[in-house]
Amino acid sequence: MQEAAIEASTALGFSPEWYREHGVGWVVRRLSVRYLSPVTYGDEVVITTWISGVRGVRSTREYDLTRSRDGARVARGRAEWVFMDAVSGQPIRVPDEWAAVYATKDKLEELGVRLDGPHPTTDAHRYTSRRRVQFHELDLVQHVNHAVYLQWAGQARFDALQAAGHPLERMLQTGHEIQYFAPALDNENIEIVSWVCELGQMGVAWTHEISNTDTRKLLARAYSPMVFLNAEGQPAIVPPQTIEDVLRGPRGS
Repeated sequence: MQEAAIEASTALGFSPEWYREHGVGWVVRRLSVRYLSPVTYGDEVVITTWISGVRGVRSTREYDLTRSRDGARVARGRAEWVFMDAVSGQPIRVPDEWAAVYATKDKLEELGVRLDGPHPTTDAHRYTSRRRVQFHELDLVQHVNHAVYLQWAGQARFDALQAAGHPLERMLQTGHEIQYFAPALDNENIEIVSWVCELGQMGVAWTHEISNTDTRKLLARAYSPMVFLNAEGQPAIVPPQTIEDVLRGPRGS
């Protein structure tokens, strides 16, 4: 989706080089993704992207992903981008002429990322994992790439399930909502605190808070819903014992 946004902007005359020459750029503030069908190694995916709104310092970009071989919709995404001054690092207002071109009155499609009829948890165990930023996780401006935060969240969730005694539960990720607050930089120490924040009949949702371990600064917060699959690969009610163990945390904690 990030690459599609760059290509779409370039096609309109606003390439990465153009942004560098003018000392401005875009950063993702919030990303929502709903996963609808799987893609496997070698699949070709067609990504359609468009801007659904521009206001103040923000632009909303939509993404629709389909599988070429059968036209199946595999994902639907929405990103909130913020226009930045590259020198000061501060948000700046999007030029009025851009806002006029991309203004839309269409009602935004509901992505359906959130659980249906969820029950918030009150005292779920907080699982903590730590890591150090690696060089290969950085982008061209030496910040951790946005997609890496979702990889960190996924690993933290796996580690939490393993600590609770359920490392191989059949849980399928159905979406993500993530907010980015500050960049993570090379060699920084990172802490990820994860817990089940909502319960649904067919799944659960996790919250992951990603912070700089040394400064305690919050870098990102992700909401990640999952559904439980039975032996036939179909959505099923989450086993009560699994929920109880994950909410309680490791024995003796």
